[in-house]
Amino acid sequence: AGAMSTPPRRSSRRLASSAAASPTAPLSGCLYRYKHPSWPAPLQAFESPAAHAHRKYCVYIGGLTDGLLACSYVEALGAALDERGWSLVQPVLSSSYAGFGCSSLQRDADELAQLLRHIADREEGDAEFALVGHSTGCQDAVTLLRTAPPELRCRVRAAVLQAPVSDRESQTVEQDSDGSRGRLLAEAEAKLAAGEGEALLSQKYYGFVPISASRFASLVGRDGPDDLFSSDFTDERLAAKLGHMGLAGQRATAPSHPGLRTLFCFSGGDEYVPPSVDVPLLARRFVAAAGGAENGASALILAGASHNLAKPPRAAGEFVAAVCRTLDEI
Repeated sequence: AGAMSTPPRRSSRRLASSAAASPTAPLSGCLYRYKHPSWPAPLQAFESPAAHAHRKYCVYIGGLTDGLLACSYVEALGAALDERGWSLVQPVLSSSYAGFGCSSLQRDADELAQLLRHIADREEGDAEFALVGHSTGCQDAVTLLRTAPPELRCRVRAAVLQAPVSDRESQTVEQDSDGSRGRLLAEAEAKLAAGEGEALLSQKYYGFVPISASRFASLVGRDGPDDLFSSDFTDERLAAKLGHMGLAGQRATAPSHPGLRTLFCFSGGDEYVPPSVDVPLLARRFVAAAGGAENGASALILAGASHNLAKPPRAAGEFVAAVCRTLDEI
């Protein structure tokens, strides 16, 4: 994969208490490249703290339009992880920022798998991972744990999905008074039928993101690759999409998996969830789809919290504590 930078080691260090307590304290780290031999250029990852002796890595994956420091709690999460012997890794994927319109979940998963492989090789095989996804980062984590090679999936010991929201259902929250969304979906489906899935649509997503027919159909259409969390799926369909998020599901294709814990973390006041969705019921259905508590799945609803946990003020701290509890249980 070429010569890649390696974060410096340190025997022991603790962030200052003031930094750990403040979600806006600067986050130190080491920026490095990682690359698959077939890629034309490397991608980057930011690993925190700048020097550490950890062998456990929590990979944080943001949502659409996100990149580094995707949510306001990331700095506090990094400090809390360091206290527990975990490093925080924030990858910059080809889909980061405005790149998602011409990418896919599978491409994200492939790039994340290469990041895990890069870190594991750097540590000479002595590395464990956790995944923390926000919004579409949740879909990325689910896709990675379904498609990555067994030897990599066996290294992933936890997945925390913060705001696992259906993009298709979230479209109903936003007004479409002129019917443009329906017209764009029809345009996308026509291009897909003509074998032109990578062609760009006539309008930009969010008004500024060029988007391909295949990605738009995946986000807005029913039962596409991005459509993993919709409340109108049957229990059987949810199990088909999320069954591998529990230990039994992993061991079906990776028999030596040592254990996986999955936390579905919902925002009780998520602005992208339609009022018609029964969130407590959906949380129970997701846990059941992943195989239940006996297979390491659990759920948490943060009362009144927004999609990115920017409010209320307590939400970010509650989430960071929940991540730490999950990792402590490994």
